[in-house]
Parts: sequence; C-alpha cells; structure tokens
Amino acid sequence: MAIKVRFMGDLRAAVGQPDMQVSLPQGSTVGDLVTSLCKHYGEKFSCRVVSRPGTLHHDILVFLNDENIEEIGGLAARLEGASEMEIIMLPMFEGG
Repeated sequence: MAIKVRFMGDLRAAVGQPDMQVSLPQGSTVGDLVTSLCKHYGEKFSCRVVSRPGTLHHDILVFLNDENIEEIGGLAARLEGASEMEIIMLPMFEGG
C-alpha cells in the first residue's frame, strides 16, 4: 500500500524533502512506517523523531488522515481503511 508522508518543520531538513511516497505491506502500522523511515534516513532523522525504540519524542505529533495517532492507537494504529493515506509528521516548537 502507498502512503504519502509529509514532513513539517525541521524534519524537512533531516530528510531533504517536504514529502514522499512510502510503500508498506498490508496490515502495517504507523510504528512500522516510523521504523522504515528511521532505517532509510538514519541517525539524523531517528534521533529527532524517536526517543527510544517504540516511543516517539514528546515533541513530535503524527497525524494519519488528519487524526492525531494518539487518539487512534498511537504507533499501533493500522494503516488501512482509506484508499489514500497521508501521514503528517509535525515537530512542536517550544520557547517564547
């Protein structure tokens, strides 16, 4: 299945592009997608997105078709159901 992934904020610099298409097998989860992206983009990306295996950094929001994944199962949320799927990865900025 094909998933469009959009990178926001400083994640664009970490991957070198604003969005991409990713193909994953049926039944994959958001966690599978994040693992795949970390393997593909290496340490620069993974250290920004993942605090430890299976856990996103506290300042990274991930949306699946406009729904915050924390409301639909977190990294265990299944990538299925819609003919077109879009993931948005959004780093929150702190400060003032």
